[in-house]
Amino acid sequence: MNYFGISLCFLVLFVGQGYAQTCHLRELDLCAATLLVFTQNPSGGIGTNDAELNKQCGYLKEADSCLRNFTRKCTTPLQRELISFVSEGGNRLLTEYCTPGTQLRQSYLKHASCLSQATKGQKGCVKDLQSALEIVTSVEWDRRIPAGCCAYRRFQGCTESLVETKCGKEAVEFINILLRMAASRLPDIICQGYGPQTNECTSLLPAPGTLPKGARSSSVLSRLFSVYTGL
Repeated sequence: MNYFGISLCFLVLFVGQGYAQTCHLRELDLCAATLLVFTQNPSGGIGTNDAELNKQCGYLKEADSCLRNFTRKCTTPLQRELISFVSEGGNRLLTEYCTPGTQLRQSYLKHASCLSQATKGQKGCVKDLQSALEIVTSVEWDRRIPAGCCAYRRFQGCTESLVETKCGKEAVEFINILLRMAASRLPDIICQGYGPQTNECTSLLPAPGTLPKGARSSSVLSRLFSVYTGL
């Protein structure tokens, strides 16, 4: 499953918690669903050639349109201005990622084959993320961002360890560049201090290895992840 796509799902989560409590979050779940569809291909969610990237870009643009529509309907003018500022880097990334011949796209394809192999061992990381997401959607509103941050940091550390082992530090650094562009450092800003080993995170999240409810969960995102984890 593509790390880039999962991180965009977290951007959906943060936007929803921060700005849209008055709107139905199922609409954001549907935006995230489009992002998860884009991760489904024979290479484990990593596009390894221009044709696969072009197909994925269709889903990414559809999700971008979904998020813009949600923002337009569910936020105030001031909030929309702030979201526009925060998402500027993500818009630039989408353009570069989806334009054949750009330096960023060529760098992505350089690492794609190894990343594809690395993510085949990612199911453990994704299952832990899935069980954590079930917690995020069940806790009180004022605990959702901390829980989301803890889940994000744990998944980030798990995946980075896999990628570094198989592909080296250069690939990890490149992925982090993509993430910073996609989220404009939003998770890094919001999630400062939420290391997965902190007391707050260990008290909020289920222990690593906890099986998620999956298809039986009340979380739409968790049920979507079940397509990948088989739970």
